[in-house]
Amino acid sequence: MKPYIKICGVTNDQDLKELIKLDIDAIGFNRDKDSPRYVSFEFLESSGKCFNEKISPVIVFVNESKEGIKKAISYFKNPILQFHGDESQDFCSSFNLPYIKAISMNEKDFQNKIIEFADAFAILLDSGGQKIRGGTGKTFDWKLIPKEIKNNLIIAGGLNSNNITSLIKSYKPYGVDLASGVESKPGKKDITELKHFLKIVDEI
Repeated sequence: MKPYIKICGVTNDQDLKELIKLDIDAIGFNRDKDSPRYVSFEFLESSGKCFNEKISPVIVFVNESKEGIKKAISYFKNPILQFHGDESQDFCSSFNLPYIKAISMNEKDFQNKIIEFADAFAILLDSGGQKIRGGTGKTFDWKLIPKEIKNNLIIAGGLNSNNITSLIKSYKPYGVDLASGVESKPGKKDITELKHFLKIVDEI
């Protein structure tokens, strides 16, 4: 079964228009001001007009205020929220929208945190830390992926054309999330490389 594919960290109109044409499930926009892939409200507003019903917009937040989140999601018809900070389960679910909760695999209690967000659309397992929450370009030890968890698990962190086959064949995750692995530089997608990646996934 083909995994749910999310391409994150889109920062420009050209990449967005190319991504919309591809066979992917979600496109992510980063509102973390510490990220090189941070985007403005103005870019979100223009991006919201490009989406079709096939691909979901995902807006990524790190300890954002409720007001900021509500403004960001107002530009999209059916957004998915993604929380990469220290948000509580009550906070994440308070918007009455599907959400993804990112859990750092560098934390000792990551399994308990996964269980805490049982109502999430998906749990994103990443290699980030307190300073850099995501988009590190580094993989974590996939042997740590919990097998008994019932949540949809999306794997992020250093995924690319060279290692995606191993991940999918060995661990069969619900989804995968890419940023740096299909970029020519932070925030600029390499569409040729992305198409190559998608072809590999289709052939697995």
